[in-house]
Amino acid sequence: MVNPTWEERDLPVLKAIVELYEESGGRKDRAGDIQKRTGFDEETVQKALRALKPANPPYVTSMKEMSGGFIVFVGAPTPEARRAVGLWPTADGLADNLIMAMSQAADQEPDEEKRGRLKTAASWFGNAGRNVLVDVTAAVINRQISGGA
Repeated sequence: MVNPTWEERDLPVLKAIVELYEESGGRKDRAGDIQKRTGFDEETVQKALRALKPANPPYVTSMKEMSGGFIVFVGAPTPEARRAVGLWPTADGLADNLIMAMSQAADQEPDEEKRGRLKTAASWFGNAGRNVLVDVTAAVINRQISGGA
């Protein structure tokens, strides 16, 4: 039986990659630095790096391998990596926050008519309209990331 590795191995390694990249100001990270950051042994870090390498979407821009497949350097984390470790927003997360904010606004609205409209909107977006809201927030995120106007 294959053990799931995302939460216990791959995500902590990816988080270390993002943190080290941010702290270094953008240099390539050494596998040894990732090992120190995670506290994992060399074999565990190498397995995680190999698992992250062919990912689609990709989590890093590049990896430098030595002969025998030993990964020594890891390039910049991608937007997908930043979202995976919780540093950048996801469409689902933003949609959930907006629905929660609508519900809270409805609870605090003194005007009964406005409160009813807010509750109706929050209910619709929380159910049937959630996919629409996720699509809209995804479009906004993608536009901001790509630098669109």
